[in-house]
Amino acid sequence: MPKFYQELLALAQSDAAAIQIVSHEWERVRGFVAGLSRDLDIPARVWSLSRGVADLDEEAQVGQPDPSQSDPQEVLKSHCEDKKPAILLMEDAHHFYLASDRRHEVARWLRETARLRGSPRKLLILSGPVPGLPPETVKEIPALDVPLPDQEDLKEVCLSVAQEQAVECDPVEPLLEAARGLTVMEARLAFARAAHEKGRLGPEAIPLVAQEKSRVIKQSGVLEYFEPNATMRDVGGLDNLKAWLDRRGRGFGHGAREHGLEPPRGIVLLGIQGCGKSLIAKSVAAAWQFPLLRFDLGRVFGGVVGQSEGNMRLALQVAEALAPCVLWIDEIEKGLSGMGSSDQLDAGVSARVGGTLLTWMQEKTAPVFTVATANRIEALPPELLRKGRFDEIFFVDLPTADARKEILSIHLSKKKRTPKDFELDRLAQESLGFSGAELEEAVREALFESFAEGKEVTTEHIARAIKATYPLSRTMRDQITQLREWSLARARRASSQEPEPLPQDTGGPVPILRQEQRNPFVPRTSAAGTEDRGERRK
Repeated sequence: MPKFYQELLALAQSDAAAIQIVSHEWERVRGFVAGLSRDLDIPARVWSLSRGVADLDEEAQVGQPDPSQSDPQEVLKSHCEDKKPAILLMEDAHHFYLASDRRHEVARWLRETARLRGSPRKLLILSGPVPGLPPETVKEIPALDVPLPDQEDLKEVCLSVAQEQAVECDPVEPLLEAARGLTVMEARLAFARAAHEKGRLGPEAIPLVAQEKSRVIKQSGVLEYFEPNATMRDVGGLDNLKAWLDRRGRGFGHGAREHGLEPPRGIVLLGIQGCGKSLIAKSVAAAWQFPLLRFDLGRVFGGVVGQSEGNMRLALQVAEALAPCVLWIDEIEKGLSGMGSSDQLDAGVSARVGGTLLTWMQEKTAPVFTVATANRIEALPPELLRKGRFDEIFFVDLPTADARKEILSIHLSKKKRTPKDFELDRLAQESLGFSGAELEEAVREALFESFAEGKEVTTEHIARAIKATYPLSRTMRDQITQLREWSLARARRASSQEPEPLPQDTGGPVPILRQEQRNPFVPRTSAAGTEDRGERRK
């Protein structure tokens, strides 16, 4: 008996009169309700706005519907006043009790239904993909989230599709693993496509199922499924971080549980833009041979009531269903920066969504390794940084001379050039204060320049590209200095080498970014208490 059904049955047997089931998978929900009908020996009916009320038998087959019973308020009233025991499944009724002109009337009848006790036995099941209940009912109606299908469920779907398509089926474990993270409907479509193109369901169908999974997850708009295309060899420097990840990666291997180890939780990569934080997330997934999911927090928020919370829960469900996996949250500070003022700006949606994420990070038991990147530490809520949600916070600084040589060598090799043909020591010295992204761009610029000249790229081409670049370490010198000072006591260095001093400017004033400019008409006073406009202009 599935664990979820055990929990649902226990609630029903404990005299709960109303239960909410949050899921997109109507077929599985109907199966659960049919099971309740059998185990409680109570007839079941199903309601939808489009078809009205119909009987639901013990095989989850729907009888002839009565379209005259389509009004949800009247159906709830009839359910309450009927003198016979019954289970009523209401599908997608959330439109009426969350955001409609009739919300108050329907919510009132929900409260009446939730108070039904004794004989005749009545049970209401609210089913739909959107979580949330009217505020007046949240203490009376328990809510359950249906987990995504496990291997046994996916095997049943695979066999069912093979029978429908009249093809041979060999549901090997890698094929079922390739469909992990999909709903029953999505898995059915993925298997059907593979059966149509390959003529059978077996090992040869795995790439097609994985491709369909990538499309479906991306279509959700919140998660994006990546095929890791980078390795640790593509990351220059950061030896401390690499060694730490190597040790933690063994925590997922055989014998780790017996040794008393729990799966690693994740890391925060704090640092300067363009220094390899996102590349680390891709590389660790490839090194551990885990699926990589990119979680865009900005896409979680939706305009429909309950949609944001539903998107967050679905994303976390998919991550757990794909475990072990790497969950990459890029620029996490942008998604969580509004938590503190959420009650004033968006009725508390940001706070609830952020709270759901933080609670999941703290309580999760599934082997999901979270890699969160951030550029501005002051924008992060302090509760995110405490131990228990992440294993460690690493500060990714600008690459040192040795790391810059390694980065230049990596990018030259990717461009099918031999690094030994270039004066890497000279280029490393001339690129003081450059990030990895700026070094990559210098190599690309040198290739464009040499191609325009009709020559092979040389050290001089790269040196000119470096000289023509104004690095971020100059334009944001103050911010980088503050970030370094903060990290000294609150984060671990990703590199064992001491950071180099930021480059000194010798060619005139540093350009000022728009966000650093000051309004010249803001009054200022001199030490004598008089306004000094001339001093401000200097």
